[in-house]
Amino acid sequence: MKSSVGSKSAQYISYLLVFLFLIWISVPLLVVFNQSIKPTLLMFSDPPKWFFKPTLEHYHKVFARQQLHKFMFNSLVVGLSTTVLSLVFGSLAGYSFARLNIKGKEKWAFLILLCKMIPAGALVVPMYYIVRKLGLANTYVGLIIAHTTFSLPFVVWMMRSFFQEIPVELELAAMVDGCSRFGAFFRITAPLAAPGLTATGILTLLLSWNEFLFALVLSGRSTRTLPIGISAFVGSVSIDWGGSSAAAVVAMVPVFIAGLMVQKYLVRGLTMGAVKG
Repeated sequence: MKSSVGSKSAQYISYLLVFLFLIWISVPLLVVFNQSIKPTLLMFSDPPKWFFKPTLEHYHKVFARQQLHKFMFNSLVVGLSTTVLSLVFGSLAGYSFARLNIKGKEKWAFLILLCKMIPAGALVVPMYYIVRKLGLANTYVGLIIAHTTFSLPFVVWMMRSFFQEIPVELELAAMVDGCSRFGAFFRITAPLAAPGLTATGILTLLLSWNEFLFALVLSGRSTRTLPIGISAFVGSVSIDWGGSSAAAVVAMVPVFIAGLMVQKYLVRGLTMGAVKG
């Protein structure tokens, strides 16, 4: 009887914690959305007005005047390219660390992880120098190289853990049936790791989509990404709260839709290996 009461209490507490967490993450989003549809004349009313006639003037401004769709296109090109390259190279590297007998592979794996621990601010000047020397400054390619460079350590470690959870006997059986190492990887291991690939890809896309520092330094007038476009609403003496809020909502929508589309695989990928039979 006591254990039953205790389990119910624990369940109620868990529900309460989840509810509080949802409020914690939802309130800022609701405030941003509220600001994006609030008329300019009511933006700084005292006391604040929470009920008003919505307006789309801020959304019209960000698309018609600020050309936000161009920044979105640039972010899409850089983000998708970074995700594809990171998944290709990161999956092969992660598979090598998980399966192959490489001398000192644990040290190499730690060295790769160490690269992720270096602050981005300490590397932005050397990265700019390298990109400029290669003639790739203010181009998509230079920005994609920078984003891929700093996404790879994360992808390598994520994919390494996913591949380690897949029984190696499945690959050995495929190789006995005539598959090569690459054939077993592409036909057996990669499909089984699809949830992990999806989860890692979404997280990599988020990192590239929200990255600001390297986009600020390495992009040019025609290759600026969405975070740089949103920062344009912050002036030297004032901030366009309505425009910046509308731009922030627009920036969240594509990633939110992508997350919903792959939600099943994302959850499976993030929990992959958590439960062993």
